[in-house]
Amino acid sequence: MINLVILGGTGDVYMLSALLGAFKEAHGRDAQLVVRQRYACIADLFPGVQYRLGDAEIDEAERNPAMQRDYDNVLADGRNFYAHPSFFRTNVRIDNLTTKQDVSQADMYRVLLRIPWGAPLALPKIPEATTKPGKAVVIPDARSWPNLHHEFWDRLCARLSGDGWSVTNNNASGWTLQQLLQACAEAEWVVGPQCGVMSILVTGRFPCRKTLASSNIDNAPAIYPFSTHTFPYAYVTKFSNQDYDVEEFKIVGGQEDELVDIIARGQNALRLWPHNPDPVVSINVPLTPGDFLDRLAVLTVKRERFPAEKRAAIEREYQRHNELYVRLRAHMTPEADDLVSRLADLHRKNFDLLERMVPEALGGGGMTPEDHVEAVRNNKARVELKQAIDAALHAPYTESKSYFPEG
Repeated sequence: MINLVILGGTGDVYMLSALLGAFKEAHGRDAQLVVRQRYACIADLFPGVQYRLGDAEIDEAERNPAMQRDYDNVLADGRNFYAHPSFFRTNVRIDNLTTKQDVSQADMYRVLLRIPWGAPLALPKIPEATTKPGKAVVIPDARSWPNLHHEFWDRLCARLSGDGWSVTNNNASGWTLQQLLQACAEAEWVVGPQCGVMSILVTGRFPCRKTLASSNIDNAPAIYPFSTHTFPYAYVTKFSNQDYDVEEFKIVGGQEDELVDIIARGQNALRLWPHNPDPVVSINVPLTPGDFLDRLAVLTVKRERFPAEKRAAIEREYQRHNELYVRLRAHMTPEADDLVSRLADLHRKNFDLLERMVPEALGGGGMTPEDHVEAVRNNKARVELKQAIDAALHAPYTESKSYFPEG
């Protein structure tokens, strides 16, 4: 039997438990996990997963760099295999690869365990519970993510309580990890940072609504080697390479009150639609900068003009586009910045025009000739701005229209 010793925390134990069946199938050998006692409840979520407690040997492995340097960490019967991304003589953190767009924690562990790239994660048996409407659990702290904004969580708890939610702050609950998972299974809504527990709730398909708010670590010093930017590392996709119906936010200093308000009036707080814990379907496609910035401009104007409920429905899409824009800014020129500003202004004009035209058209009044001319001119200007942005940023192709003359 192979002993897979888990040196990490909550998410690591979950990941190894979910992949143990695939490991046995790929290697044709029996295996068991070696876990800390406080994490045994995670392995218990997976019927049939064998494990033993090993607090002492895990402590020794973590505290003894000489052993890590000299130990021959190979997969063999009767031996310990330390399933950890930085347990290497080269002292290379391969978990840095998970900051890349299409690499997840699950991918990393598949490589470490020498199992097929597409090996599926087993689903846990969720603790039996009845969802209690109006019950919210807030998880302010994460072992793997720095909590730089304690006051944010206090304000959020106070706001949600004031809005009628029955809120429990995990920091004050005194719960064990097992009790926390049980409470989350009963809750209608759980809010927390990027952390192992939130990854379990999302990937394990707990029935509660999930909102993630992670502290900003953009341009972080070397003390946080796993990422130089909060996103994409903080996205739920980074854990299993699957996306889910969640809210995701970055906590930025000085803007805590604004974020509290956004969450308190967001899709989960307003219960805009029934929560489905299954993975969502989305498509990643290559876009030119012009097409991408055009969509961001649309979302920006909608976010400015929409009432709270409609704004909540587009907030996650806006946040993801805005994060990508932060990265694109490294390639922006003053000329491109000006074009982007003009594109946003054009969409504001279009928004006002459509707000006037569409009700008239649906009411049978139709468009005036002046409205029609303005709509055509605005669309032509929009295409020209997108083409100019693509040219300024050296895009591989750009939009072309048959009904507008080139040049």
